Amino acid sequence: MAKKDKNKKKTRTLKKNRDVLALFFALIAFISAYAIVLPNESGIIGAAFSTLMFEIFGTSAYLFPIILLWYFIIYISKSFEIREKTDFLWSVLCIVSASVMFSPMKEHFLINADGGWIGAKLYPFFEQLLGFGLAFAVILIVFVFSIFSLFRISLISIASNIIENIKNKKEQSAKQPKVIEKSPEPAPIYAPKPPSFPFIKKDEPKIIRKDEPKKEEKKSAPAPQTTKNKDFDYTLPATDLLEKDKPLDSKSNIKDLRERAKLLENTLAEFDITAAVGDIITGPVITRYDLTLGAGTKIQAISNIIENICLAMKSASIRVVPIPEKSAVGIEVPNPDSAIVGLRSILESSAFEQSRSLLTLALGKMTDGEGYVDALSSMPHLLIAGATGSGKSVGLHTVILSILYKARPDEVKIMLIDPKRVEMPIYKDIPHLYNPMTQASEADIIVHPKEAAFALKKLLTVMDDRYKKFAENMVRNIEEYNNKMAESGGQKEFYIVVIIDELADLMLVAQKEIEDSIQRLAQMARAVGIHLILATQRPSVNVITGIIKANFPARMSFQTTSKVDSRVILDMMGAENLLGKGDMLFLPPGEARPIRLQGAFVSLKEAQKVIDFINKQDFPRIYEPIVEEVEVESGVFNADDNKETKDLIPALKLIVERKRVSQDILKANFGGSARASNILSLLETRGFIYKPEGTNKWQVNFEAVNAFLSQSQD
Repeated sequence: MAKKDKNKKKTRTLKKNRDVLALFFALIAFISAYAIVLPNESGIIGAAFSTLMFEIFGTSAYLFPIILLWYFIIYISKSFEIREKTDFLWSVLCIVSASVMFSPMKEHFLINADGGWIGAKLYPFFEQLLGFGLAFAVILIVFVFSIFSLFRISLISIASNIIENIKNKKEQSAKQPKVIEKSPEPAPIYAPKPPSFPFIKKDEPKIIRKDEPKKEEKKSAPAPQTTKNKDFDYTLPATDLLEKDKPLDSKSNIKDLRERAKLLENTLAEFDITAAVGDIITGPVITRYDLTLGAGTKIQAISNIIENICLAMKSASIRVVPIPEKSAVGIEVPNPDSAIVGLRSILESSAFEQSRSLLTLALGKMTDGEGYVDALSSMPHLLIAGATGSGKSVGLHTVILSILYKARPDEVKIMLIDPKRVEMPIYKDIPHLYNPMTQASEADIIVHPKEAAFALKKLLTVMDDRYKKFAENMVRNIEEYNNKMAESGGQKEFYIVVIIDELADLMLVAQKEIEDSIQRLAQMARAVGIHLILATQRPSVNVITGIIKANFPARMSFQTTSKVDSRVILDMMGAENLLGKGDMLFLPPGEARPIRLQGAFVSLKEAQKVIDFINKQDFPRIYEPIVEEVEVESGVFNADDNKETKDLIPALKLIVERKRVSQDILKANFGGSARASNILSLLETRGFIYKPEGTNKWQVNFEAVNAFLSQSQD
């Protein structure tokens, strides 16, 4: 028992000293290598050590620092088991056998090598006993065996891997399928058979083309629907106002698809991933290769070599997506030539036409080329993000036009908030426009952040009023209320869709007010028919806060600039690998994985045609029921202006006192980031502070500051 305790104590002491021993062996390895390689520059001791090593071991003295370096690796790596006695035995056997092996090389092989004193004493014994050839072979085997034992290399595993690789190569060469050339046909075409792995069925994979409309889908545009409501007739826009899709002039070459599928299989085989291409589904922008993986192959094995696949397929980015219904893995590769997905083809689809929701959105086409349609009422709110130029603004246009193609002005109202003032002005005259702060005839696009904050607060009042009205009629939501009004002949309520084009600009000026209003609306407004669509090109945690994300289960992400932005908007990576130009990931509520869509494209010229068609009908811009005008007294906005003016003088005095200015200083003295940001904006617009080009530090115009303070004192 005492002996066991002693051994355990010794083991614990050895584990504690592993780092010290590792440092010791590293130092000795460096010193010995320096002395052996450069004896003339290592001093008297180093030269003597080098001479002694070469006299005793000969050329094998070069192995001494290598073995010491290996000891350093053993002790520094916690995964290696320490075997002091056996490692020492194999080290001695390695150096001695090398000395004996180097001894006859100069005489028999004309190689300038020397076995030293040990080789000169031991080799003649082996040569007299076994002869030159057998003696050299035995010594070589002992040397190799000692090297493998010391460096923990398994001869059995190496031999088994070599045999297995040879067998696999023979099986693949024997089972290589023949390429069958087929003439292109307009009907669904068939690709060659995939490699006949034992785990894959031998059915021919289909190349499913989705980049052209099917013959049965080719039909004339439906006649415009004219609906009546009391005294006002209204005709929904016709799809012939939009341009038709322009498919690619040249069809994808079948031979090219075969070659790319074969290239994909070969690339995976180079990394020991056994897979075969099943169906090849060609869409307008993306071609998906459905892979059937071999037994025991992980999907992560493909994800780890995405960059290598991109290089082999000559693509900027690819995406790996599981396909559970096929027990396959899809590799989405961009087409060399892509087709534009137009909005018209989706609006003419049966899914859009048969949808009864007034808030049906034509979002785009899936990877297989099928149109994708969803209802905003079921989301119930939508969060959109994407970098500049990724297609976010075009996506907002398709959302608005989808609503205009589905609903009358008295059925759906749109509240547009556009701080950028560049995308939404074309909608300023449509009768669908809504602003709770003004009369219907004066409703316009909201561009000022403070006005947007007040409008959202007023919308909360509208929400509360509707809840009271619904409670009085004993209904739970707007659908039940409108059905009850239809039976009794009462006035229905209209849906309200709030679209904010750039949330970041609003959060910069009035974050607390905007965030509080959005939170309440997102939590409660769905039942009364109010839905939110928020868009931003800066999906940071300061803009898309946790409170906002919690109430927006539906997310739409276009291409982002980083993985961090993708995580913020989707809670997962992937958006950074999109192609841009409308390529997006849409995460429906309740789904674990996003759907890849190619967003529908609509030009401003097409949108203007639809708007002109609507405006020509001269539908009255009224709220039904008419919302009473909200009197916005001048003091409402001036109150904040006066407050800012009151903060101006103390801020200038603080600047004179501190000799500098920053948001942190203003925040510490005035409280709140929003208030500090407002003061900074006021100081900049008044010319008291500025940022020189190329810097991010505020500079103070002290002459203007002192002059203003002098005038205010007078």
